[in-house]
Amino acid sequence: MTETQWNLASIRNHVATHLPLAALLGIEVVAAEPSRARLRLVGNAGIGRPGGAVAGPVLYAMADFATYALTLALRQEDTAAPSNMLINFFAPALEQPLLCEAVTLRAGRRLITYDVRIWPEAADAGRLVAQATANWAIARRGVR
Repeated sequence: MTETQWNLASIRNHVATHLPLAALLGIEVVAAEPSRARLRLVGNAGIGRPGGAVAGPVLYAMADFATYALTLALRQEDTAAPSNMLINFFAPALEQPLLCEAVTLRAGRRLITYDVRIWPEAADAGRLVAQATANWAIARRGVR
């Protein structure tokens, strides 16, 4: 376990320092607390597919970053790692910015399961473009 107190400011700093892909894609952490994490994709010209939709791997990255931020806030632990993620794409993400929110479905001692939803900021949260279920494994103390 690290000595860092994981709050919104420290998580933003950690992402900026250690995960430069987030900035490259135009993803920012807007909320991170033990109950949820929310990200915003402002994007850039390089994240789309022909036709204007945000590329699927970018949506996957949003879900991954959201669950990482939530893991930091929930467990105050930076040694966790994703063990799997399943993402469902419901509609093309044609509108930006996008919002992504992760919440905990179950938190065990060694495995946390998250639900992640992605939707256009201009729409209500019921108009999903993607949904993911992710599992994160918590490392045993002293084992890296």
